[in-house]
This record gives sequence, C-alpha cells and structure tokens, in this order.
Amino acid sequence: MNEIFKILSFLLLLMVLSCSKPDTIIDNNDDIVTPDTIIDYGDDIVIEFLEGLNDNPSYTLPKDSNGFYYLVLNDYLQTIQRITVKLTRKGEPVYSINSGYSQKLEWSSNLFWWLLEGDTVANITELYFNPYTGEYQYINLPPLINWQDVLVPTINPSCYTEEDTGIGNSVIGPIPEMRDDTLKIVVKYNHKITKKEEGSMFFEVIGERVIQDSVLIILR
Repeated sequence: MNEIFKILSFLLLLMVLSCSKPDTIIDNNDDIVTPDTIIDYGDDIVIEFLEGLNDNPSYTLPKDSNGFYYLVLNDYLQTIQRITVKLTRKGEPVYSINSGYSQKLEWSSNLFWWLLEGDTVANITELYFNPYTGEYQYINLPPLINWQDVLVPTINPSCYTEEDTGIGNSVIGPIPEMRDDTLKIVVKYNHKITKKEEGSMFFEVIGERVIQDSVLIILR
C-alpha cells in the first residue's frame, strides 16, 4: 500500500511541475531564456536631461511662459550650446559588463543644414609676438573653404558618460536660418542584455534594450 502511495505522489508531483510554466523572455535569436539565466536586462535605468539642459549653471537655457526651453541664436554662423543628460540606475552611474561605468550615448535631432561647395567654413587669424615692436599682432590667414556639399547635423552624434557621475554631454550648433524653428533632441542608451549559464564564468550578450529621452528647444 505504501508503494502505491509513493507512486501516486510521484505522478502527482510530475503533473504539477508539467503544468507550471515559468516566465520567459525572447532574445535576438528567438531563443527562449528562463529568468534565472538573466544577469542584467536594464531594469531601473533612467536617462534624463538636466534642468536647464546644462550641468554648468552659467550656461543653462531659460524657459518661456509655456514651459519650453529656448535658445537665442547668433546672427552669424552657428550658435554653440552644450546639452547635458544623466544616465543612472537607482541614482548611481550605470555599470555594464561590456564597458564598465562609462557608457556610450547616441544623439540625434530633427534639423540639418547644407554646407555648400565654396562656402567659407572658418576665418583663421594667427596671433604672434612681434619682437621689433614688443607687441602681439594679428594676421588674417586665407579662409578655410568647403570643397563639397555636406549635410550638417545640428548635434554631435555620440558621447560617453562620466564614470563617477553618469553625466553625458553633447553640443548643438543651429544656424541663424533656423530661427523660429523647434529643435527636437533625442538621446539613446543601448543597454546590452546579458546572461550567464550556470557553472560558467562567461557572460553572453543575448539582446539589447533601448532607453531614451527627448526634449524640445525653441530657436529664437
């Protein structure tokens, strides 16, 4: 009788186990991965623009009456402005097995401009000390001329975060012709999803999670 009870108990256990279905995720290769193999898939990671869009209080951007940031453009060439974000997990810099505490960020914007062949890229001035007069003098050198048509973005495309703060910076450079336009900036962090097999010392990248934020700047 005891033997029959043991067999029935064993069969009942098998039925329970077979009916219970663990949570799963699908990686880039459409393989099913159980949760206990996942080491880091990006939970609690936040990327956000700093208030004023700059970590230096002397160069933060103001907001208008509607709560939008705005930038007053120069009347010549580009207006250069640094833009700052912070990438953190629970308030601390993000760690990745691929790159430690310094992470690559990707930047994009919705505005571009053409630098045409023959346009002046820069006017170059050389400063030198004249030993005969005992004064510093300036010499205007030939301007730097563009040699082909180029579509120029209004933001640098990538940067790396600081290891100890998680802060990342890019630079925008809109031109006077963009006055009254709205510049949209998007920043992205591509976090590698990793797993480690039981008993192994090595991590494997099985996917990618995109974490991003955006902001609007009115150009005046």
